[in-house]
Amino acid sequence: MKFNINKEILLETLQKILGPTTTKQNFPTLNSVLILATHNKLKFITTDLDITIISTQEAEIIDKGKTLIPMKRFVSNVRELPPSNISVELVKNNLLIRCEKIEFKITTFDPEEFPKIEEKTEASFIKIDPQDLEEMIRFTSFCVGYEDVNYVLNGILFEVFGDKINLVSTDGKRLSFVQRRLPSTQPTLSSKLSFILPIKAIIELHKLIKEREEEVFLFVEDNKVGFDFKGTQFLARPIEGEFPNYSQYIPQEGKDKLIINRKSFLFALRRAELLSTSDYQSVKLELQKEGVALSKSTPQLGEVKEVVEASFSGAPIQIGFNPSYLMDVLKNLEDESVVLEFFGPEKPAVLRKEGYVYLILPMKI
Repeated sequence: MKFNINKEILLETLQKILGPTTTKQNFPTLNSVLILATHNKLKFITTDLDITIISTQEAEIIDKGKTLIPMKRFVSNVRELPPSNISVELVKNNLLIRCEKIEFKITTFDPEEFPKIEEKTEASFIKIDPQDLEEMIRFTSFCVGYEDVNYVLNGILFEVFGDKINLVSTDGKRLSFVQRRLPSTQPTLSSKLSFILPIKAIIELHKLIKEREEEVFLFVEDNKVGFDFKGTQFLARPIEGEFPNYSQYIPQEGKDKLIINRKSFLFALRRAELLSTSDYQSVKLELQKEGVALSKSTPQLGEVKEVVEASFSGAPIQIGFNPSYLMDVLKNLEDESVVLEFFGPEKPAVLRKEGYVYLILPMKI
């Protein structure tokens, strides 16, 4: 095997597929990248058996072939090369990397030891706008139950039906629901498609779709979920199990609404959180007609009080929240003002906007 490629192009491709190789593995082959040189293209494959990323890149192929090389060492070596063309050649069990007057030699593994990966080419694809998907992941990923004993909460529920796609996440103390329409060029789906994608896969998928403009194509086949976009295919194993019936927890729109400047509220919560500890997490909110009084008191640390201008349409109430849970949603929104609905001091509050609902349980104060 021998090929020539630009250093920056090669490095960008390797960084794109790096994720699965960063997991601690007992098998060196799973910390490696399989490289296949065929015709005028290179195919790079990485996997940890739960997540697989396949990326194709054009290159000058001199000799066809394949090799398996430790990813960390390969990326480190390529990163330190000058911005120039690279010649890569497999000589016996070594990969020779030449760039200008520099030559690296890296010991390779037997490519036949790499797991057999099938690239999907005949699946039924569903078009998704990449900007919508990126935003939907951003609005739900912070709400996943990372350490929850109920393993189905360790991921995000995807639902695709008709002309819409829903993403839902919950850790049992809060819930995030976001809905978007599929592109107009996508035919209406007559049957519902749903699966739970683990957070580890969500993180890698989010890296891949950031700043992408071309449509993403989703498919589900043989207990695998796939996302296909230009030059790259992402495959992941979904979580098996039944996601909670989230719709029963989302209340109808309430009348007691707080309208408040998002940034002012966020910064006030940040200041209050400075006094939060594992035993004293709650921040008290006193909702009045013309403002919100935030207060936090922690023994041996101190206390803070602050009033933020706002408009509240209900009767005055006092309610406590984990400030991080409010901050998580506020910092991911871009709206100048947000609207929160309240149903009493012991019932969940709801932040609602078009296509998005965020529900958060109160804490004792």
